[in-house]
Amino acid sequence: MSVNSLVYAVRSSKWLGAAACWCLLLAGQALGLPSYAQDDDGSKGLFGQMTVLQQQLNIEIIGWERIQNEPKQMAYGNPEQQLQQLLASFNHVISRDTKGRIARVVIINKKQPQTDTRIVLPTHREGNHLLVAVMLSGDGRVWQNTDLIIDTGADLVVLPESMVAGLGIDPGTLTAAKMQTANGMVAAKVGVLQQIKMAGETMDNIEVAFIGDKQLSGNGLLGMSLLGRYRINIDDQAHLVTLFKK
Repeated sequence: MSVNSLVYAVRSSKWLGAAACWCLLLAGQALGLPSYAQDDDGSKGLFGQMTVLQQQLNIEIIGWERIQNEPKQMAYGNPEQQLQQLLASFNHVISRDTKGRIARVVIINKKQPQTDTRIVLPTHREGNHLLVAVMLSGDGRVWQNTDLIIDTGADLVVLPESMVAGLGIDPGTLTAAKMQTANGMVAAKVGVLQQIKMAGETMDNIEVAFIGDKQLSGNGLLGMSLLGRYRINIDDQAHLVTLFKK
C-alpha cells in the first residue's frame, strides 16, 4: 500500500467503523509508513498540507518521515509558492522536468536555527518585476491575499484604493496626500496596516498608501515602509529575496 493510498483510506474513515479505521492505522505502522500528528483544530499538520500539494502538483515527495509530527503552517499563493513556504524551514531539493515543472521534492532534514535572523521570500517573475505572495489586514480580523511587486524605490507599501474596505480599514482614518510615481504626482490616502504576513513571518503596523486602481494597473507595491526594516538581498537569477533583520 502506498502512502497516498493509506492517507486516502484514513481520510475516508468516516465511512468505516472505528475498528476498521484502527486496523488501517495498524497496517500503516506495520508497513513502516509515516503517521502524522493532528493539530488542535483536527487538521493533519504539515503532513496533511503537503499531501494536498502533492496531489495538486502531481509530484513525488521523498522524506515524509521528516515532517510527520510538524504542525500546520501558514502558506498562501499558488501551489508552488505554498510548497516553497511550507518547506522554508527544511533543507530540501526540488527537481524539475524538461518543461520546468516540479517533478520531485526530497526533504532532507530540518534546518538548524541560524544566528542571523533572515526571511527568505519565494517570488515569481512577471516581466521585469519580482512579486511575492502576502496576506494583509487593516484591523487584524479581516484578511486579503494578494501578490505585491517588490519595489525598493517606493517609500511605502502601495495598494489599490479598492482594497480599503476589504482590509477592514475605516476610510475616515486615512489621510489625504500626494505621491510621486513614475507617471507623476497622484492623489493618495495614507494609513496603517495592522499586519502583513509573508513567508511565515508577521510584520506589524506598516504605513500604506492607497491610490486609484487604474494608476497601479492592478499591481500593488511592497515598498520601504516594510522593506526598510531589513537589509535586502535580491537574487534575480534564483527569483529569491532575502531580508535580514537589522
